[in-house]
Amino acid sequence: MRDLYNSRILAFEAEANRQRRTAERLAAVRLIVFLLAVVSAWLFIREKQAFGLIVPLGLISVFLWLVKVAAQVKHQIRHNELLTEVNHQEIKALDGDYSDFDPGDEFIDYHHAYSYDLDIFGKHSIFRMLNRTATPLGKQRLAENLTNPGTNGKLIRKRQEAVKELAPDIAWRQEFLATSREADWQPGKAVDILTWLKGPDHFANSRFYHYLTLLNPFISILLIFLSFFRLLPFAFLLYLLVPTAIVLFQTRLINREQARVERMIELFRKYQGLLELIERKSFNSDLNVSLKQHLSDNGIWSSDILKKLNSILWGLEVRGNLLVAGILNLFFLWDILLMIRLERWRKMHGGDFEKWIDTIAEFETLNSLANYAENHPNATWPEILEGPFNMSLIQSGHPLIDPVRRVDNSLEFNESGQIFLITGANMAGKSTLLRMIGVNMVMAMCGAPVCAASMKLVPVGISSSVRTNDSLGDDESYFYAELKKLNRIITSLENKEPLFVIIDEMLKGTNSHDKHEGSAALIRKLISLGASGLVATHDVELGSMETEYPAKIQNRCFEVLIENNQLKFDYILRPGISKSLNATFLMKNMGIISE
Repeated sequence: MRDLYNSRILAFEAEANRQRRTAERLAAVRLIVFLLAVVSAWLFIREKQAFGLIVPLGLISVFLWLVKVAAQVKHQIRHNELLTEVNHQEIKALDGDYSDFDPGDEFIDYHHAYSYDLDIFGKHSIFRMLNRTATPLGKQRLAENLTNPGTNGKLIRKRQEAVKELAPDIAWRQEFLATSREADWQPGKAVDILTWLKGPDHFANSRFYHYLTLLNPFISILLIFLSFFRLLPFAFLLYLLVPTAIVLFQTRLINREQARVERMIELFRKYQGLLELIERKSFNSDLNVSLKQHLSDNGIWSSDILKKLNSILWGLEVRGNLLVAGILNLFFLWDILLMIRLERWRKMHGGDFEKWIDTIAEFETLNSLANYAENHPNATWPEILEGPFNMSLIQSGHPLIDPVRRVDNSLEFNESGQIFLITGANMAGKSTLLRMIGVNMVMAMCGAPVCAASMKLVPVGISSSVRTNDSLGDDESYFYAELKKLNRIITSLENKEPLFVIIDEMLKGTNSHDKHEGSAALIRKLISLGASGLVATHDVELGSMETEYPAKIQNRCFEVLIENNQLKFDYILRPGISKSLNATFLMKNMGIISE
């Protein structure tokens, strides 16, 4: 993968350099054509040669075409620069450096069932590792998939097939990502588009403007022709003040509407480019085929519909050239004609736009998962099963831990309602194990491959109590905040929701006797409600509950060795109850307490 990304970087840099040379040549030609247009217009006006004005008009057309071509070349340069950047970022990602990607901090939710405990969002998070989205809705959709992946096995398998289909097509995926990154997706712009699409009409419903824009070109050209051939007095050319006056009368309204649309022009163009990429690609997986079908309306593709809008918006940009805009308004009432076309487009197609951007967001999410799959060829596609909960994770690790130093472990839930009691000393690996299992379950249910040699899973809801914050603002203690989390878990189970529970060191805010009694009572409650899950604890006495519930509780532990007066962690999960203690040793070793 590293060699592939490097080769793509070299290719895109070479293409960008070639396009820069083309842009320089186009600038020179454009200047020459403009000067020729000005000189020829002056000459033919001086000689009063009406037919000769066709020449400068033709040159102006060529000039406008060259402006458009130059803009396209500039866009191609930027696009290749973005593709180069994408490949540099993927090389860093191969080394575990995801700092170039959005961490999704705005999605951090301390009250979510598991996302805060499992580090789904934030600086060192699963979201940041996966995220290859650019649009606001794409980013939101990926976050939604990670926080609410659903337990529909059939849909999960469809998502797997869709991701598998996209994974090897690096060229298409990077083209899609680079195209989406070309726009400035500032917060609120997407909302502006949806608001504008529902806005009022000012011109499209007016018969007066409709007929005037149809007739004015013929009237204006005819009067100019007849006047130059002295078939009519030149006084008749005063008619040309009429379209000018009408346009000036509506200029304030048009400027206001243009100012609104100008904020969205680049976004509409990027949406069109993304839709074209989806429409041109052939898909085989059911989900990808279904998503693509959302973009066709009676055989007309959404990108073609947006292309019409973008041609109207490009016409609005011409208003920035006062000379060209003046001529166009004189003959065609250009500003009003564009407003009519804009409002008609909005009326006909505005309702479909949300469906289009929703489809783009889905492909951004699938693209993110596919990118992870391709970058991690050793990742495993989990087998999604049906029926009562069971799960098998063989040689599984946390995807954010460097594979060189990561220690993988296995765990199997053979039936619903099993609780694994995990004991071990501080820093031995209990919390990492809990997060590892939770994260791989979330990724599996999103349709992504997982960090394991193999995985089988019946999809199930997840609820955790691993990390708890106190809140002075809410006048809420640490202990009470933890109780609220545990209450949430019990309430869900009492509502007959199938649930996988992850609890790390419960009841940390009370004395040891009270903690032991409360923890034992909670485990009994979990068993009575049919919960499956993991409970990590330092309270090794809880391990005796395995004899009380031999079919429901299994003990697993992490041990710590002391070699040459140094602690040695092997992070290997073993059967049984931990016998290791390291707090006193570390305090003595660090000089906190004396021997």
